[in-house]
Amino acid sequence: MSEGLASPLGASTAEPISPAGLRVAIHQPNYAPWCGFFAKLKAADVLVLLDDAQLPRGRSYVARTRVLGPTGPQWLTVPVAHSESGELRLIGEARIADPGWARRHLQTLRARYGRSPFFAEVFPLLQPLYESAGPWLAEFNERLLHALSAYLGLQRRVVRASTLGCPGRGDERLVALVRAVGGATYLSGPSGPKYQAADKFTAAGLQLAIRAYVPVPYPQGQPFVAGLSVLDALFRCGRATTELLDYPAPPAAQ
Repeated sequence: MSEGLASPLGASTAEPISPAGLRVAIHQPNYAPWCGFFAKLKAADVLVLLDDAQLPRGRSYVARTRVLGPTGPQWLTVPVAHSESGELRLIGEARIADPGWARRHLQTLRARYGRSPFFAEVFPLLQPLYESAGPWLAEFNERLLHALSAYLGLQRRVVRASTLGCPGRGDERLVALVRAVGGATYLSGPSGPKYQAADKFTAAGLQLAIRAYVPVPYPQGQPFVAGLSVLDALFRCGRATTELLDYPAPPAAQ
């Protein structure tokens, strides 16, 4: 369960915990993220949500996602209130500006996926969450993450970074977060080697594991479009979406 927000998860389809110890993934609490986010979750034992990171300026996946519209991908955006001073807010402090957004997003999902094979199974899972979304973006995103994880049977420990008291920046903070949750391996994406120094993890007694998600095509009723919200896959594939979530090491890292 998430520390800071109680929410039960479903039966686990976790890979056996590595003899080397817990695998830790660290990510911003994005809104209805793509399958690659859930591939990282599936590969991890612990997920740390960076709710205390600064909310990115402008467009951000923390507040928006893509679904498949009648003419191609379209954005679903949660309106976020901006501070009068223009100061950057932490993700966990971001308030939703317009309470009507949830009704509009539900209407869009119904219109786009109402005839999809698993609509009747997935939509009732989403509707009460959206109807009680509340004012805080990160909290809603986390509740949605828990619900989707439970549906997929991905039982993981989820921890908010703000509860861990880990200062610092860059690799220093990543190392501190991994150690704070008892991790032994940090799961990084394919761009990790550009920004992360493996020797810093080694010096801290940790492993740096590079992984890369490669989208797996599934039926969309048209040529496959990658990078959409996991909701697109759930409406079309149901719980079999877990079969789309391999998270291997890239060839150069194998």
